[in-house]
Amino acid sequence: MSRTAYKNHHKAAHYDRIELAVPKGMKEIIKNLAADKHLSVNAYIQDLVRRDQEGLFDTMQIADKNREQLSGIQGNMHDGYNIIFKNGHTIHCKTKKEVRSTIIEYCKEKGV
Repeated sequence: MSRTAYKNHHKAAHYDRIELAVPKGMKEIIKNLAADKHLSVNAYIQDLVRRDQEGLFDTMQIADKNREQLSGIQGNMHDGYNIIFKNGHTIHCKTKKEVRSTIIEYCKEKGV
């Protein structure tokens, strides 16, 4: 396998790609905001998503030790929430209270 083929295989196995379309002029704004923080655009967007998830974790009162096991939480109070664990396991819950108890139980089962 050539070096290029290996790199392409590694990227395909470990990363997802997202195409982001923004209004004209917004690209430069995003680049400047990222540069102000000494980040790449990619790192800047990932940081924004991470902070958004941490805000949701705070709202749901998820313990720090359990947050380490989470990849993220998606959803809302009308449709329910999907808990996505770092190991790829996903659980659907209807309420924030159910989210908290489900995460605690799952982490106990996994010995975390």
